[in-house]
Amino acid sequence: MMDTVIFDLGGTLIEYAGEYAVWPDLETPGFTAVYRYLNQNGLHLPEFEQFKQTGFALLPARWQAAMRGEQNLRLVDLLAAVLAELGITGVPESQLSAAGKLYESAICSQAEPMPRARETLAEVKAAGYKIGLLSNTMFTGAAHVADLERFGLADYFDAMLFSADAGKWKPNAAPFLQVMAELGVGGETAVYIGDDPAGDIVGGQRAGMKTIHFQSSQRFQMPEDAQPDAHIRHLSELLPTLTQL
Repeated sequence: MMDTVIFDLGGTLIEYAGEYAVWPDLETPGFTAVYRYLNQNGLHLPEFEQFKQTGFALLPARWQAAMRGEQNLRLVDLLAAVLAELGITGVPESQLSAAGKLYESAICSQAEPMPRARETLAEVKAAGYKIGLLSNTMFTGAAHVADLERFGLADYFDAMLFSADAGKWKPNAAPFLQVMAELGVGGETAVYIGDDPAGDIVGGQRAGMKTIHFQSSQRFQMPEDAQPDAHIRHLSELLPTLTQL
């Protein structure tokens, strides 16, 4: 019997894309905020478009390396790598940290809760399920917890894990297993729901969980090795789907 539901965050409970349809374009407000801050603090940067495109060029490969379990990905490290690529080194950690917080704020300020996110969490909690959260993110967990609190979602969770904080990334089994351990459950009684099949469905299966694909956008394709136990298109479908599993 299923007694635990673990949620993805971006694209599942909160939408971070703003006006941008595809990734990494949606990172534009973050790079804009960092560029403005660093310019104001005396760094000699190239034109913004070159700065942004340098970030866009580095980010996908580093994200994929994190997902393969080869290295962690933190926003401050990405920003340092972008600057190094542009020939700028020796930027103090404090300055990178401040720039990272501005990047996070720019992205998070355009975030919106997914339709019925709060109602769905309340329904799942009222039905007696334990609730966890597992998110692939280069942001600090604190930034996302602030979003969850702002939208009235934070109090529903019994455990949360953010990949950059933990150094563990989906679709590796390790972050799923860590969240389940914190919840005191095993994969045989847990369900994972997310919108990215490559990370959410494949990863949940590797951890021995049942999985639900939430097709909230057209951003992701279904890999051949991803076989979710159920599909939903709206969060309102989640609780009936859980009872079927």
